[in-house]
Amino acid sequence: MLNRNLELFIKVAEYGSITKAAKALYITQPAISNALAKLEGELGVKLFFRDKRNGLLLTEVGKQILLLSRQMEDIDNRIYQTAYQEKHLLRGRLRIAVLTSLVSTILSKALKKYRNLYPDIDVELKEGTPNDIFTMVEEHSVDFAVSCSPFGKFDSIALRHDRMMAMFPPEYPAGYDVDLRSPRDMLILNQPAYETILDHRKEKEAIKIEKVLLVQNAETAVHMVKEGIGIGILSEYTLDTLAPGWAQYRVLPEIRFDIGLFANDLQDLTPSASAFVKIIQETALL
Repeated sequence: MLNRNLELFIKVAEYGSITKAAKALYITQPAISNALAKLEGELGVKLFFRDKRNGLLLTEVGKQILLLSRQMEDIDNRIYQTAYQEKHLLRGRLRIAVLTSLVSTILSKALKKYRNLYPDIDVELKEGTPNDIFTMVEEHSVDFAVSCSPFGKFDSIALRHDRMMAMFPPEYPAGYDVDLRSPRDMLILNQPAYETILDHRKEKEAIKIEKVLLVQNAETAVHMVKEGIGIGILSEYTLDTLAPGWAQYRVLPEIRFDIGLFANDLQDLTPSASAFVKIIQETALL
């Protein structure tokens, strides 16, 4: 029931490009341009402006309208799910923001079971760093998020306790406790692990940036460690999943945190989101 022009506006804002949105939606660029022009004409405001360096950007009023449009999109989804539920059906769309390193670990187990039980629900995963995920939840562009603590102001459920550990290349005869304040060797961290460390460290415990090699995902970090490029610093749960049986060593200062899910209000989730939360709570304990 959401206005089609608003739907296209949301997609263009997400991709930051008419071209990318057109490819993702399998429609023509002129069709999207016309829809945006009609929407701007109806509202009497400019929604985007072009920046030579950063491309298509939202105007200030565009940002406000995007937030309201996402809330309308959420309500639209809830209306359909409520109607389906009356017929004892679970259909609609589920949108999850997830830490990239958790997709192939904690999320995949729950997703497999969920897809078997509810094949008619469209699941949309939006990967990102902890900071990206906070923004997605704040802007109502997802139903809930799966990430690492701290969870800030959001309503949250802890699924697992975790901590940072060190993984050494195969040619090291013996590992050692890695002190992040004065590392002896090159450290390899994926972006989510790095942001988690920064969120939990004290100012005096800042790691040495010049000895850190940042990569995007945990799989890449593990591969680079196995190739002998450096020492990996990843969560214990990630290492247990991606490198089972590989020796792990302590990280100093010790960094403990929770893997969990959070939303603006966990008591106000859609039926499809509530069903997934129940499943991931069960699978996270396995």
